[in-house]
Amino acid sequence: MALGNPVDSHFLMLVASARSGGNAEILARRAAAALPGNTQQTWLRLADFPLPPFEDRRHEGDGSYPEPAGDGRALLDATLAATDLVFVVPLYWYALPASAKLFLDHWSGWMRVPGVAFKARMAGKTMWAISAFSDIDPKDAQPLFATLRFTADYMKMHWGGDLLGCGNRPSDVLQDADALERASTLFSSRARDGRRWTRLGS
Repeated sequence: MALGNPVDSHFLMLVASARSGGNAEILARRAAAALPGNTQQTWLRLADFPLPPFEDRRHEGDGSYPEPAGDGRALLDATLAATDLVFVVPLYWYALPASAKLFLDHWSGWMRVPGVAFKARMAGKTMWAISAFSDIDPKDAQPLFATLRFTADYMKMHWGGDLLGCGNRPSDVLQDADALERASTLFSSRARDGRRWTRLGS
């Protein structure tokens, strides 16, 4: 299946690294550079949009949440505007960085904001994951990827694919030739063979 009209594709690159220009971001920029030139890209560093601690209000009153304001509103609008969400997430303690996990926690509230229909509007979008780690066993990254894949499945989103590179110190991933090669074909190869359009268990 073809990628579709690139004019209609809007990739939201969600960078959750604790440092600028980290190894996961290097891979993400390599992957994004291979997108068609008229594909819209929005890059957001989650650290620039600090969210408050998530409060579970599901069992209070009618269970609804108020509309987010400030940084939360900006992230909600950007998320809904995108066709593709790319989580740029270095591996921290076998899991997502805190900013990415908090972002997902707030999805639980956004699903319960009257009139937003967040879950329904997320269905059909595509989620991707790009990560970097400093260990020697790539299996250590599986909990991170599983979190995002299960999230995509729950939201009825497509799972586009994932990319893992090896790098500890800044720019180390530039020595991972295999990851760099896969980055340059990540989006196009997933579209061609149809895996971009599959959900977990389908």
